[in-house]
Amino acid sequence: MLALSEMMTYFDNDIQEKYSDFLKELNNEKYYLSINTEMVEAVIKFNIALLILDEEPKSNNLETHVLYSDLLMTEFYTIMAKHNHYKILFDIVMLTKQSITKKSNFFNSNTNLMIDDKKHLFFAPIEYLITNGFLNESVNRKIEAFLDNGENNER
Repeated sequence: MLALSEMMTYFDNDIQEKYSDFLKELNNEKYYLSINTEMVEAVIKFNIALLILDEEPKSNNLETHVLYSDLLMTEFYTIMAKHNHYKILFDIVMLTKQSITKKSNFFNSNTNLMIDDKKHLFFAPIEYLITNGFLNESVNRKIEAFLDNGENNER
């Protein structure tokens, strides 16, 4: 299993720069309210994989980009099954489906997204962890800071 702290090293430099600091913040167990850190990290990896798959990698990194994103998602499914977290798995998958549909609708409408819309569309799995008491609510500020950071405003 990839550790949260090392997972960005497999992606190209642009993606590493964009997500590494944010991921270092989330790797801090002071935000974890659940003793099941493996499950929390699996959901975070799944969310990061979704974000990364929205990115366009450099042409020479396309295969690596997709394979490591798939690995992160596979780790999510494996951990959920290993610990019988089928309700969490179902909830995250349904939230993700809903946010992908909404994301497509927003992009097709050329509507400017408010920060709360962006949080919900891009961080639904992590928001699930916050809402259900697995992560501290202060993670919302980390998400907002990430979304407010220069290049992320174009999302």
